[in-house]
Amino acid sequence: MAEDADVVSKENQNEPSKAKSELEVLKEQILQAQSLAEERLESLKRCRADLDNLMKRSAREKEETVKYASEKLICKLLPVLDSLDQAAKHDEGIKVLYQQLLDILKTEGLVPMDEIGKKFDPYRHEALCSIKSESLEEGTVAEVIQKGYLFNSHVIRFCKVAVAKR
Repeated sequence: MAEDADVVSKENQNEPSKAKSELEVLKEQILQAQSLAEERLESLKRCRADLDNLMKRSAREKEETVKYASEKLICKLLPVLDSLDQAAKHDEGIKVLYQQLLDILKTEGLVPMDEIGKKFDPYRHEALCSIKSESLEEGTVAEVIQKGYLFNSHVIRFCKVAVAKR
């Protein structure tokens, strides 16, 4: 019986160290689980940010595609607009039709450039010839031979001009 008491006593002494050991293992497992949870949360946040960026980029690309399609159509209509402009100088009915078409195209972002008297700008003008002029400063647009147009604030057709010289 004394031997049994010694064995129980030794087991009781081992039990606190065994409990401490198990506690350390559990603490380590908790730390690992927390670390894994944090990693996965960060990964989830990155995935969410990537998705948000993709959605924004897709929306921008869609907008650009629509804008480009409109620009392409308007470029095809420019020769018709030129013909109507010329005809409008001779016939009042054509003038009304020309103005209606121009108003519609303006709502889509088309703006004709009014360049007479402005300084020649190679980013907006295509010089076809020069004209002697005493009234205009040299290097300014003296005459517009063919109108230029802006679409959504960028040049889609250069203004064909005659430039003043002395």
